[in-house]
Amino acid sequence: MRRVILLVAGSLALILAAPAASANTAVQIRRTGFVPATVTINQDDSVTWRNTDTIDHQVVANGGSFASPILKPGKTYTRTFRNGGTFRYPDSLHPSLKGTVTVRGAPDQVTLAASAPVVKFGSQVTLTGSVSNKRAGETVTIVQLPFGQTTKQVVATLQTTANGVFSFNVTPEVYTQYQAQWKTRESSVFIQVQPMIKLPYVSKTGYFHFYVTASQSFASRFVYLQRFTLARTWVNLARLQLGSKSGRILAVGAVRKMVPRGRWSVRIFMPAAEMPGGYLDAWSGTQPAVRR
Repeated sequence: MRRVILLVAGSLALILAAPAASANTAVQIRRTGFVPATVTINQDDSVTWRNTDTIDHQVVANGGSFASPILKPGKTYTRTFRNGGTFRYPDSLHPSLKGTVTVRGAPDQVTLAASAPVVKFGSQVTLTGSVSNKRAGETVTIVQLPFGQTTKQVVATLQTTANGVFSFNVTPEVYTQYQAQWKTRESSVFIQVQPMIKLPYVSKTGYFHFYVTASQSFASRFVYLQRFTLARTWVNLARLQLGSKSGRILAVGAVRKMVPRGRWSVRIFMPAAEMPGGYLDAWSGTQPAVRR
């Protein structure tokens, strides 16, 4: 009998000593919002968002700590939360839909946030964060992992200031993960990049001269000339191939023939499908096109 009790006690001790398994929480994305809109989990647990709607959605955290791909109906995105904190997120395609994930974290943690999760090529982003002990003089390492790379690169070694705060400016050239490392903890943000498309005002010679700028050439790739309709949507007018310098000259007269009578706004649009990997859809500013 005593041996049986000892065996049972030993088994119970092993069960109690075993680490708790990570849990997963499901969130549905509906036309009316996230269900549930607020969830509370433990550090190292995960959340899975499922698009149960009939239109596309995308989950993007405020500050850029995570971002799903565009989720088609029925598709899912899972994020494991390695650090504690409160993570608020909207649907980037339908910004009125918002949710919150609250993560109960470990005592030691480092936070990292970005001033903008999506930027035009050439724009600067400020990374800010803090360490949980709130002390000045703590060493924080900032590393980056650009799209297509497999090895993280150290971009800065910082010392925290009062209240354990740090900041650093970066200029991502392509979709990039930035990570703050402190002691054994780390925190990441993901910055998405749109190529810069410029559509200057019509030159005196009567031509639009537009061009696309990024960290690599877009020569021979395609863009779309679009018109803004009375229904407040953009429609394609023409598919245009870029030249050797990632630009194109387009006669104003040719544009006028593509639009109905009246005054319209036109722009250049380039979908991510026409780009190398690591970029988002991009568009230029608008210019008027008048047909009498």
